Amino acid sequence: MLPECLQNAINAKIDEGDSYLNVDQFEQAERSYREAIQLIPDPKYVHAIALPAFTALGEALFFSGDCHRARQPFLEALKAPGGLENPLLHLRLGQAYFDCGDLHKALDSFLRAYALEGKDIFDNEDEKYLAFLKSHIAV
Repeated sequence: MLPECLQNAINAKIDEGDSYLNVDQFEQAERSYREAIQLIPDPKYVHAIALPAFTALGEALFFSGDCHRARQPFLEALKAPGGLENPLLHLRLGQAYFDCGDLHKALDSFLRAYALEGKDIFDNEDEKYLAFLKSHIAV
């Protein structure tokens, strides 16, 4: 359990990153998320706050068009408490794999996202991801 003041500082940096991400200022968002992650004591993955921090960093990189660099933060987020059960995290990791051309790993991640939340997880996402999943299973 992190001290409340440290938890608040990390959340403030994540919120700051979110405000940048919401206006497509990806470099600033990445910087804020990295600052949040630096505040998390090692080993980072044992703390629940690592899940939103690493997921947010991965999203900033993914939405900036850098699927290659986005994968590692998503993989780190999977190690955090609740990571394996998080359908959005599996969706984003699948999207990063898909856009980088690693279709086998993309399918695995999309299947996990679908198993956890169903077809709705693909709502408001580019149709290519659900079409890819549909080409492998009946959705």
